[in-house]
Amino acid sequence: MKGNHSSEFFIETVGAFTSMDQDSMASSKPEVQSILEGLVSIASRHLQERDLQKTHHIIRELGQGGFGSVLMVKEKRTGQEMALKLLHRKKTAEFSFLMELSVSFFLSSHPNIISIYGVGFKTGEYFGYTQELATHGDLFDLISPDEGLPEDDVKRCAIQISSALDFMEGKGLVHLDIKPENILVFNKDCHLIKITDFGLSQVKGSTTTRSSGTTSYMAPEMRQVSKQRPLVIDSSLDVWSFGVLLYILLTGEVPWQSADPTDQEFCNFVGWQKNFGKIDPPSLWRRLPPGVLRMFSGLLAIDYKRRSKCTEVLIFQDECWKEDFAESDRSDEMENNSVVESGPADIYLSNVSTTSILGVESCYLTPGSCHGEEHPDHGTDINQSPLMFIDDEISVYVGAEVEIE
Repeated sequence: MKGNHSSEFFIETVGAFTSMDQDSMASSKPEVQSILEGLVSIASRHLQERDLQKTHHIIRELGQGGFGSVLMVKEKRTGQEMALKLLHRKKTAEFSFLMELSVSFFLSSHPNIISIYGVGFKTGEYFGYTQELATHGDLFDLISPDEGLPEDDVKRCAIQISSALDFMEGKGLVHLDIKPENILVFNKDCHLIKITDFGLSQVKGSTTTRSSGTTSYMAPEMRQVSKQRPLVIDSSLDVWSFGVLLYILLTGEVPWQSADPTDQEFCNFVGWQKNFGKIDPPSLWRRLPPGVLRMFSGLLAIDYKRRSKCTEVLIFQDECWKEDFAESDRSDEMENNSVVESGPADIYLSNVSTTSILGVESCYLTPGSCHGEEHPDHGTDINQSPLMFIDDEISVYVGAEVEIE
């Protein structure tokens, strides 16, 4: 009965999209929102009460947060192990839950985006759904403080994450919470990783008056959003978070606590960006080779209009991304180099942004699949209603299992 219920959901959903005219599947904001209304309607009709004790063996808790928990479970009917995400019904709007569920389901055709199983359900206390079980946790678990990950591992992560973000942009979606905790790891040395947790995702072109995401990863324009200064959601917000994530993977530390004029490390970075190539980088950035610094100057451009596309990391694959300096050598270098440390900068940040869709250079990537888990967030998140865009094209996206020569 439950299997038939899942099949009916899948058939009804696929039928709804295959019946649409191809021209109606463009990623403009009004069309996306119209599609979403239909998807929520379908998902809500299949949202049924479930007794978890009858359907799953609970093995252990994988993580817990303010809005719910993630459990490792085994389905009694099939014996398959999976991750079960539960969200408190008192803290989560049903609409938001259905949107997150739908985003995950329809983006899962990409090999670097998590897959979910079946349909959403509810219990007396929770909304829930099951998804792949990651075998190696998430990227946050792998990062060594002050060391990060090996260079080849970081490059593999960069290729796969950029492919997934480019895919999302093509669907008219922005993730808004890219960080190591939301990247699941499926095998040793990061040959397969997947983006998860679409609870904050929004349609590109939507307007927000509230900050959304995790503070250290927010772009400066998101940090300045308010009712008086609304922000148009754009893929460049994910590019910024992606840049911060790559810095952490390479160094094992955050470049700043917050991208705003109250943070001295960020102000130092802004001063360097304004004089890139003319002055030495701030101390936190000197441990990175010059070639990769050019990559970061694009990913972390203060002006979103000058921010590079996520796929431009492919251009820098032959560059050296990481150099291991002895602590004493680093101290000597800091003493012998004069660095201009900037105070709070007068940063111009516009509220409207536009992007174009770039294709990923697939020659670096090969497809693959595995099973993964959801992991709880480490940081302060601000809830937004998730939105998505879906089309009825059947496309092949590459980017799963990656080898770096």
